[in-house]
Amino acid sequence: MDRAALAISVTQILLRHLPQSAGEETVAAVVADLVSLLEAGEASGPEQRRLVVVTVIGKNHSGIVHAFSEVLAESQVDIVDINQSIVHGNFAMMVIVDLSGARCDLQGLKAALKKRGEEVGVQVYCQYEDLMRAVNRI
Repeated sequence: MDRAALAISVTQILLRHLPQSAGEETVAAVVADLVSLLEAGEASGPEQRRLVVVTVIGKNHSGIVHAFSEVLAESQVDIVDINQSIVHGNFAMMVIVDLSGARCDLQGLKAALKKRGEEVGVQVYCQYEDLMRAVNRI
């Protein structure tokens, strides 16, 4: 069983015992902790690509894409794919990034991106791509 499938199974068990008030953030945090635990126990092998989904949402204004691509470049995070759209003045961007050569871990990247989000007035969400898919399956 791969780590994502195991994390999903364990999370499903936990969800049966968590209070109904447990929100998406709680579930995502549980899955992230489980995957981190599983990764720590894996034998070290060739460096694997760790893809992260960065989602940015807010009112459109100039400089949003630049603000976030600057943070990613400073952290040496590779942009694998990017899509952005503007609908009735609302901005939405989804960026898939690769952390395998980054100067920081996911927590450091999240902190830097959230700080920049506050500076430019948008909301930012980050999570591992495999975790996002796993949580959406649950």
